[in-house]
Amino acid sequence: MIFFQLFISCSSAFSGKEFDKLNIKIVDIASWLNLMPGGPGSFHISGKYELPEELDEREIFLYKIIVIDNGKEIYNLIAELQFVRNSLERIKEFTFTNYYQTEIEPILMQKDTIDIRLIFSVNSLPVKKDLNKIPLTRAY
Repeated sequence: MIFFQLFISCSSAFSGKEFDKLNIKIVDIASWLNLMPGGPGSFHISGKYELPEELDEREIFLYKIIVIDNGKEIYNLIAELQFVRNSLERIKEFTFTNYYQTEIEPILMQKDTIDIRLIFSVNSLPVKKDLNKIPLTRAY
């Protein structure tokens, strides 16, 4: 874990502009707190991204979802991916989620939006994409 964090910080040149050059498109993202009665609450994040057909999904894939509040890491989650092929548009579409029983960190109860950092593995090197002010909804 420490090695991975050190690796990410040493590779900071691989961010925004590098991500844009890859032509990966984040097409959907949502976050919510499951506060339904009958069990402990849970935090959820899900989304969708697309790769051009010529990119190899074994070499370029979403690895981590990091949730940040005021520069402080709240969650560091392994992304769970599902692959869907869309051959008509010559794109590869992936959905992503976090582990479904992620405990709610208390700070989130006061938040209406969250900031996230998506960490992609690109030929074994991390490339980050920051997304800010993602609405945090509540399901009762």
